[in-house]
Amino acid sequence: MRSTGLFRASSFVTQGYRCRRLATDYSVPLMTDVKCVKLFVEALRRLSYREKKIDMSIDCISSTTLIRLPGFIDCHVHLREPGDEHKEDIVSGTASALAGGITMVLAMPNTKPALTNATVLDLTEKLYEKKALCDYGLYMGATVDNFQTISDIAHRCIGLKMYLNTTFGDLKLDNMEIWMKHFETWPHDMPIVVHAENQTVASILCLSEIYSRSVHITHVARRNEILLIRAAKSKGLLVTCEVTPHHLFLHRDNTQFILNEYGNMEGFRHVKPELQTIDDCQALWDNIDIIDCIATDHAPHTREEKSNKENPPPGFSGLQTVIPLLLTAIHNGKLTMEQLIEKMYTNPKRIFNLPDQGDDTFIEIDMERKWVIDDKFLLTKSAWTPFIGMTMHGAVHRVVLRGEVVFVDGQVLAEPGTGKNIINLRGELNQIKTIKTSQNLPLENKRSPSHAERKRQRYISEPSALDKPENILKIAPTLARHHILSSLELNRAQCREIFTLARYYRNCQLHHRQIEPILTGKILSHMFFEPSTRTQCSFTAAMLRLGGSVMPFDSQVSSIKKGESLEDSVRMLMSYADVIVIRHPEVGIVQRAANVSRVPVINAGDGIGEHPTQALLDVFTIREEIGTFNGLTVSYFI
Repeated sequence: MRSTGLFRASSFVTQGYRCRRLATDYSVPLMTDVKCVKLFVEALRRLSYREKKIDMSIDCISSTTLIRLPGFIDCHVHLREPGDEHKEDIVSGTASALAGGITMVLAMPNTKPALTNATVLDLTEKLYEKKALCDYGLYMGATVDNFQTISDIAHRCIGLKMYLNTTFGDLKLDNMEIWMKHFETWPHDMPIVVHAENQTVASILCLSEIYSRSVHITHVARRNEILLIRAAKSKGLLVTCEVTPHHLFLHRDNTQFILNEYGNMEGFRHVKPELQTIDDCQALWDNIDIIDCIATDHAPHTREEKSNKENPPPGFSGLQTVIPLLLTAIHNGKLTMEQLIEKMYTNPKRIFNLPDQGDDTFIEIDMERKWVIDDKFLLTKSAWTPFIGMTMHGAVHRVVLRGEVVFVDGQVLAEPGTGKNIINLRGELNQIKTIKTSQNLPLENKRSPSHAERKRQRYISEPSALDKPENILKIAPTLARHHILSSLELNRAQCREIFTLARYYRNCQLHHRQIEPILTGKILSHMFFEPSTRTQCSFTAAMLRLGGSVMPFDSQVSSIKKGESLEDSVRMLMSYADVIVIRHPEVGIVQRAANVSRVPVINAGDGIGEHPTQALLDVFTIREEIGTFNGLTVSYFI
C-alpha cells in the first residue's frame, strides 16, 4: 500500500499521493490546501507572541499522583555500629532509611559494646556525626548497675531502653528490683522504652501506675498484649505502644514463601517477638486505633547467619519496605493516610519530644506505582527481605532533607555526615509562627474538584484530619528596600523570582509589548567612579523602561573633589533618589555606602570584589540557553 496504493489503478505514484495515502492509513493530520497552511502558520506566529505562563519555581510536572508528606520517623532501628558492621553500618542503614522515606531514625543501644555509659555514648556520637545520612537519635541501654550513672548523661539521649525479654544481645534484665531502680532514677520527663512480651507487659504496666510515669512498649505482637494495653489506656495509664510491619503483614501461616525463596531455612522467618497466629495478626489490625506508632525494628543479619540451622539470630530488615507496605494497606482500605501520618510522624514526635525538622523536610510518594519487592533494590548490607515477592501499590519517589534532595528515583544523593543529632536540633531550629484561621470560611472559588484532586481524595478521607501544622502565612520572596551587595546574599527563591521577572521583561521586548511603568515617580542615581558603558547604560535603560527617571552623579564635578567623603555624598543623594547604584574600584566601598544609606544600594562592581548583577545575568543566560544551572561547573577566562 505504501508503494502503490491499493485504491489507484496506476503504475505511477506521485510523492503527493504517497504522502496523502500514508496520512490516511496512519491517521496523521495533513494539510494539503496552501491557504489553510498559511492561515495555520499565521495563527502560530500570533500565538507565539503571547506570554507563556510558566512557573519557574517548578522543576518538572508529573502525570502521576504524587503526594507530599512529612519526613517519617522510625523510632526503633538497629544499625549495628559499632561492633557488627558486617551486618549493617551507619552509612548503609541511614541510606536505607532515606530510600524508604524515613528522615529520622532512633537507634537502639544493643551494639558491641552496648551503649550503656558515657564512654560508648561519646564513641557512638562521633560515628554518627561522621557517617549518618539522615537525622538520628540514640537510646541509652539499661543494665543491672548503670542506673546510678546514666541520669547525668540522659539529656544526650532520646530515651532509656529496657530489655525485659530475650532478644539479640546481652542487655536482658531479669530482676524486677532493677526495673524499679531505673524507674526511680531516670529523668521523669524522658520516656522509658521497654521490650516486653506476655506477662512482662502486665508487670511494666504495674510499674507505670506505681511510679506515675509514661512507658512505651515496643513491637506488640499478640492479641493478649494489645487487649491489655487497650484496657490500660481506658483506665488512664500513661502507656504508648508500637507494632512492626512484619507483625502486621506476616504470620505463621503465610510465610512459606520466605522459606521457598531462601532455601527452606527456618532462620529466615526467625524474629523476636516471634511471628504469631493469624488471629494475633488480625487483633493488631482490629486495634489499630490505639496503636501509637508503627516502627520497623530494623534488625539486619546476613544470609549466612540466617542460614545457621542451630542458632540463627532473630531479626528482619525493614527500613525500605515499611512505607510501601503501609501505602498498600491504604490502597486495600485497611489504613488511612491520616493514620499513616499519625503513627509515623505525629505520635513519635510527641512521645519522644522530637524537634520539627522544618517545612523544607518532606517526602513525595507515588500512589499509582505498582511493583514487586525483590532483593535488588535493597541498600541494607543484609541484602534480603521477608517481604520478597509481595506486590506493592505505592512507592517513595523523592526525599528532601532541609531543602536538599537526598533521594530521588531510587538513588541516594546524600553524603555521609548530612544527618544531624536531633538532640542538637532541639536548640537550633526556630519554631515557625502560625496564624490561626477559621475552618468554616466561605470558599472564594467554588469550582468542581480537578481529576488530580479527586484522586487525592481516594487516599485522604478528610483534609482536616491530616494533623498538619496550622495554616502558615507564606510570604513571596521579595527584595523590597533591601541592599544588593553580594550575590551570596540571595537565596534560591529570590533568584528564581528575579529570573521569572527577567524572562517576562525579555519576552515583552522581543514581542514589542508595552511594559507596565511600575516605577513611575521613582528616581535612580548612579555613582560611577570608574569608566563603564554597558553597566551604566543597562541600569539607565531598565529604569527608564519601567517608568522611572535617572539622576546622574558625576564624580569629576561633585563635592568629592572638595574633600567630601563617600558617606557624605551618599547621605546627600538619598535625599533625592529612591535607589543608588554604585561602581567603584575599591573593594568594600559599596558596603560602606550601604551602612549609611536609608535607601537601597545596588553594587554595580567594587573592583575585584563583587558584581552581583553581572553574576545574575550570567546565571540567567546559562539557564535560558541550557535549560538548567544545576550540576554545572562554570569556568571564567578573563
